[in-house]
Amino acid sequence: MKKGYPTHHVQDLQCIRDLVYVNANKYGDKPLYIHLEKGQKVTFTYNDNKRCFDALGTAFSELGLMKSTVAVVGDQHPDWMTAYLTTITAGGVIVPLDKELSCEQMVNFIKQTECKAVFIAEKIFLHIEEYLPELTSVEYFIIIGSEPDRQKIAIDKRVMVFDDVIALGTRALSKGAKEFLSYRRNPARLCAILFTSGTTGTSKGVMLTEENLIGAIMSCCKMMDIKDTDTFVSVLPIHHTFAMTCNRLAMCNVGGTTFMNDSVKHALRNFADFKPTTLIVVPLYVETICKKIWDGIRKKGKEKQVRALIKVSNGLRKVGIDRRREFFAEILNSLGGNIKQIVCGGAPLDPQYIKDFDDFGITIAEGYGITECAPLISVNPFNWRKLGSVGLPAIGMEVKIDAPKQSDDGEILARGKNVFIGYYENEEATAEAFTEDGWFRTGDIGHMDDDNFIYITGRKKNVIIASNGKNVYPEELEEHLLKNEKIAETVVIGRQTDENIVITAVIYPNFDIYAGKNTEDILEDLKKDINNLNKTLPVYKQIRDVELRGTEFEKTTTKKIKRFLVK
Repeated sequence: MKKGYPTHHVQDLQCIRDLVYVNANKYGDKPLYIHLEKGQKVTFTYNDNKRCFDALGTAFSELGLMKSTVAVVGDQHPDWMTAYLTTITAGGVIVPLDKELSCEQMVNFIKQTECKAVFIAEKIFLHIEEYLPELTSVEYFIIIGSEPDRQKIAIDKRVMVFDDVIALGTRALSKGAKEFLSYRRNPARLCAILFTSGTTGTSKGVMLTEENLIGAIMSCCKMMDIKDTDTFVSVLPIHHTFAMTCNRLAMCNVGGTTFMNDSVKHALRNFADFKPTTLIVVPLYVETICKKIWDGIRKKGKEKQVRALIKVSNGLRKVGIDRRREFFAEILNSLGGNIKQIVCGGAPLDPQYIKDFDDFGITIAEGYGITECAPLISVNPFNWRKLGSVGLPAIGMEVKIDAPKQSDDGEILARGKNVFIGYYENEEATAEAFTEDGWFRTGDIGHMDDDNFIYITGRKKNVIIASNGKNVYPEELEEHLLKNEKIAETVVIGRQTDENIVITAVIYPNFDIYAGKNTEDILEDLKKDINNLNKTLPVYKQIRDVELRGTEFEKTTTKKIKRFLVK
């Protein structure tokens, strides 16, 4: 393994417009995305990307949407990406929203950021129908994705269909409209707001600039030696900053092709069908694939033979002979046969999975990021990896440990082009996020070795990171729980089990209400209430276990619970 930072050539970018134009000129009619429309594969080329980008941008000019705040929410689709890229280049601010948000949460974010337009999938638009009168700042709801049922969506005079907007822009271009084509924005200005949580009461809007996005794209491309011959299957939610930067944007800059996965349950089938060379995923996918591989081996009664073959293979590798793709062809073929590397981030990954995949001939590079850094902070380059580490600081980023000695554990601090400019309408949180000399406080605890590899040993922040990479903010769940008068105090934690992280509510009940009740009865009653609460929450946020305590939580002098003492 060759030590050192990668040295491969990377195409330079100055702005998002470059990402679209330069790559259209270079790759032309090569597929950028392949997606499903009513069960049929549809190809969207690099030229298509530029054509739709120019048309939508010109339509923005015609509709008065230049420099506007625009939300986008829906399934994976090229329309979603066009809305994202165009809004930024038109001088506006894009607000990507999680399609799994409740109607109330989605509407609150749109209202909070005063969006002038919302690009939205048909089914989600119909789902928020009763809230449309509240969205007074919105002048246009633009339906993205497959051709919608025009009668069903004709419930508001502000509704337009994406293809019609593209046609509007195309006509204006043919008549010589040039405002969008000639516009150049200040790359240091706000261009995106990404909300970190599900309710306005506890959420933070991370403000990114175009410089942040370009910095993160370049960091990713320089750290990962990915080529224009590489292909991907995109499985992470399209609004997810890890998926956006490290897959869709960085991949576009190297000339790759991505299949937009239509459903989590179809992921493995789509791997086998599309035959990707590279995956960018969270640990849940790595764990699931690995377990399925070993389950299949055991069902065939071949575990002993496979483990013996691994020993032989690893022995040959020590003398420079690599036969893995031949020895384990059946396993690799179940994933399409071409896969050679996986970039994994979003949550901690058990090093054993990295070893298992390496045995079969697939290299896993674990990385570390946070939304506030767009998101890349560090990654293990394919050419130099260390198990248990989240890698080297990405090119363009600096990292240091807030500790007396570099080898000691302390808060991980980051500085560089990727780092955000602050939290939306939250000056206090912004000030707390940075040191006096400008380093971003990640909230994570760790250390660095002599080669500058970063190791995360704990998390200062309260966020619970599930194995699928989703962030669960305990304060949000505690806010819901404390509306129940039967609960006096509560702390929500992520309880680590052998297999995953279980969201657990540790509760100090209101014993006045439960006078005369035993512990079993109290627990049973609270579980019923929490089951009802879970019905109103996305699956990944649901509380799966309840623990009771007989005494109040220990508190600070300002009466705040010392949650770090809750084990």
